[in-house]
Amino acid sequence: MNYYEHTYITTPELSTQEIDSIRKKITDILEKNESKIVKEEDWGIRTLAYPINKSTKGKYSNIYIEGNNKVIKEIEQFERYDDRVIKFLSIKIKKIPEENSELVKTA
Repeated sequence: MNYYEHTYITTPELSTQEIDSIRKKITDILEKNESKIVKEEDWGIRTLAYPINKSTKGKYSNIYIEGNNKVIKEIEQFERYDDRVIKFLSIKIKKIPEENSELVKTA
């Protein structure tokens, strides 16, 4: 199994239920592919570097995944066609960081 860091940005006006439904869909994809979330961070609402679809702010979420590249492709496929997700990025990492990122500490 490999480790991945996956960050996704949603529109800031989403309700808690809508955000939970996105997390639930990601969790379902992970479980279906025998993968799991090792660590999750909520970075809060932040200003985007440039406007995306006339939005200047977004809600950032970051998850660390233990799984394979197939599961990452499936998560990205889901996010690509979900209008609530503005942007996403997945990177392969060597190990899961033990401490929270600086963005969590300042959020």
